[in-house]
Amino acid sequence: MRSKNFSRRNFIQKGTLATIAATTLSGSSFGQSSDIKELNTNKKTRFHYPSKAAKKLTKLLKIEFPIIQAPTAGVISSSFTAAVSNNGGLGALPLSWSEPDFAIKQIEAVKGKTKNSYFANFVLNFEPKAFDNAIKYGVPIIQFSWGMPTKEMVAKMKVAKVVLGIQVTSEASAKAALDLGADYLVCQGTEAGGHVHASRPLAEALERVLKVAGDIPVVASGGIATGHKMREYMQMGAAGVVMGSRFVATVESQGHEVYKKSLVSAKAEDTVFTTCMDKGFGNTTHRILRNSTFEMWESAGCPAIGNRPGEKDIIVKVGEDYEVERYSINSPGKQYAGDIKAMANYAGKSVSDIHDIPTVAELIKRIWSEFNQQ
Repeated sequence: MRSKNFSRRNFIQKGTLATIAATTLSGSSFGQSSDIKELNTNKKTRFHYPSKAAKKLTKLLKIEFPIIQAPTAGVISSSFTAAVSNNGGLGALPLSWSEPDFAIKQIEAVKGKTKNSYFANFVLNFEPKAFDNAIKYGVPIIQFSWGMPTKEMVAKMKVAKVVLGIQVTSEASAKAALDLGADYLVCQGTEAGGHVHASRPLAEALERVLKVAGDIPVVASGGIATGHKMREYMQMGAAGVVMGSRFVATVESQGHEVYKKSLVSAKAEDTVFTTCMDKGFGNTTHRILRNSTFEMWESAGCPAIGNRPGEKDIIVKVGEDYEVERYSINSPGKQYAGDIKAMANYAGKSVSDIHDIPTVAELIKRIWSEFNQQ
């Protein structure tokens, strides 16, 4: 059947997007960006690991390394999640679009493959239907993005002793999360791939959030794919980092091989911050690789929904029963057949630092080795 149509708001004006996109950091291979260099010149003490913040985070999340897998829905499986957790990081289990019964199967599958810590993520632009089951079936950590959980949801988590993480982008959102009782914060910058609700480059956002976070650990997210970049943000005060695109380009990832290879061959300048691919998550900003769908839309003047070229085109299928239209939010999973590059190939600015497709174990070992290089 044809993919589901969703209600959508009008497209954000092109000028506004251009202003936001202009604030992003330039991707650099292993070197510090000018923003980070400027901030680090004022450091009077040399960074030593583990910092107080990193110690608190790893203890809180029960992980060996302060490395968190981004909840890249559509390309994550229980085996992928478990691989990250089994190798010392924090694996992600996206449950935003999961029905309650299916969520139970997903949770049990992860628990059957790892005894280590992992987290479930909920995008709060959508009803968190699986939230109660996440608590009931023993998810140890729940993280939220694109909104704040209700006080009732937080109360349920506190009773069950579930760790609460909230993604933030500013002082105001950080304060709101802290007022709700967040145990840790994820600070997102506009360098991130996938759906991005940040409005500032990570270095600037992180500096602002750290000022109000106090002793609550803050994790840096956006454009990070190496231990060298990880160290830069932790030297600023981050307790750890989130990596998305870097984990997607691994053997265990359920991303399509065409997608993985595109991440390897791309540079930061090949990504675009846009609202183009919004069928299913209306008018939300996201970072993807430039492709035929984006070029078609941009060449037509970025028209509003209903007037976009090729809107009803079927670009990929799963067998004969499921079809995906152009501009849909679907990630390029391995199950799809068709024009994979025309889909939303989500990618952060970190692609400049992605050069291969290792196993998760190889990747984490490499990241940690890079991090420890002085």
